Amino acid sequence: MNARNFIIRLSIKSLLLALIALYSAFAGAAVPIVVDTFALPAAPTSKVAYGTLLSSTHQVAFNNLASSILGGIRGTTFNVYSDPLKSISAVSVGRGTLSVAQGTGAMAETLIAYGAFTRPQPNVGGPLLNLDLSTYDGLQLDFSGAEDGMNINVVYYTSSPLNQDSPLYYATNGVNIAPPTAGGPLSFVLGFDKVAHADFNWSHVDGIIVVINRSGPIPHTSYTLDKLTLVSK
Repeated sequence: MNARNFIIRLSIKSLLLALIALYSAFAGAAVPIVVDTFALPAAPTSKVAYGTLLSSTHQVAFNNLASSILGGIRGTTFNVYSDPLKSISAVSVGRGTLSVAQGTGAMAETLIAYGAFTRPQPNVGGPLLNLDLSTYDGLQLDFSGAEDGMNINVVYYTSSPLNQDSPLYYATNGVNIAPPTAGGPLSFVLGFDKVAHADFNWSHVDGIIVVINRSGPIPHTSYTLDKLTLVSK
């Protein structure tokens, strides 16, 4: 065998080994599950909330139904829990984003619910998602813009706890995080922390709720959320 043929065969072998390694890596990774892109409704649902002369709190809640949403329904609750100046705060969902603008001096939380956490009717629970997240690592949140730091928590619910004698129905993870640049984009994965939640049934998850700014951190802020995706490393 001459040197040229040897080099060609060696290159082909190296290429094949690289392709096998790449295939193995992808074969072992779970396919991302898109929870929501907020594409629908095409005409966004927009609501305002504000304090009144009698109270500095005000809450609005609404549902959006679409096959592109995980479980077919998204429940949004926008709660202004402090508004000393009686200023206007707003939330808008649809056409590719969930956008929030808190009024001057106002503190507000946004709850985005899926599956069992939704309420298609006031006294009717939402669909059970029955997700197997045992090979997944967390929820990726993609913001196209965030003015300041945010407090974000995600709660997962299972209707089938592992230990029936001491059932664990919920697992919660949270983080305080800020964009690299004020008003700039922010993307990150909030991990499940399966070590701390080892007794939670990750192979049967029926509800997900994302809570933004329940604990502040600051008044008069805004953010735009574009996508929620369940991912593995």
